[in-house]
Amino acid sequence: MAICPLCSHRQGKRYCPAVAEQICAVCCGTKREIEIDCPSSCSYLKASRTYELEKPIPYPQVADKVHNYDERFIQRYQQILDAVTGSVLEERLTSAWLVDNDVIEVFKSLNATMKTLSSGIYYESLPETPVRLSLFRRLKSVLDEFMKPDPGAARNALKVTEAIEVLDFLALVAQANSSVRPKSRRYLDWLADRFGVLPPAVQSSGIILP
Repeated sequence: MAICPLCSHRQGKRYCPAVAEQICAVCCGTKREIEIDCPSSCSYLKASRTYELEKPIPYPQVADKVHNYDERFIQRYQQILDAVTGSVLEERLTSAWLVDNDVIEVFKSLNATMKTLSSGIYYESLPETPVRLSLFRRLKSVLDEFMKPDPGAARNALKVTEAIEVLDFLALVAQANSSVRPKSRRYLDWLADRFGVLPPAVQSSGIILP
């Protein structure tokens, strides 16, 4: 049996689609979504997520805040919630390396931008990486469209304070459905499942991504 290419001393017993080789169970468990950029189709990744669902939310403060939002809030903002999360999935189709942390940080950047707007001094809190900046621009355009006054529209224009509430909620939902691992896509896959969208296929590179 081949030696695991990641640790170079244990036997490789699990096929890793990210590196296209057999790796050992220890490396699979400890490096998953940390050093290994796991594709959503990996059976070992799916099994680990099933196990994680039985554990508490990794951020206790997130669990407390989620209870502040009820069904009435979701119904009231359903249209904008669907538009934003749908746009996140559209961005993922064009940015295969997008991970949960990118989405969460973009929600926070948009939130900070909206808070400056509410204070009367508009300043865009732009994320630094190209992947996050692209998502920021896409979601900002969605919010801008909903905030435009339109007397003939069937809905009222979204207020800045409402946009802040929506972004707070979206960030909390993303955190609650993600994990602490930096390369996690559990939230993105959860969204894809809710919308019936297949996640993009990521071709294996045969290497561990930094």
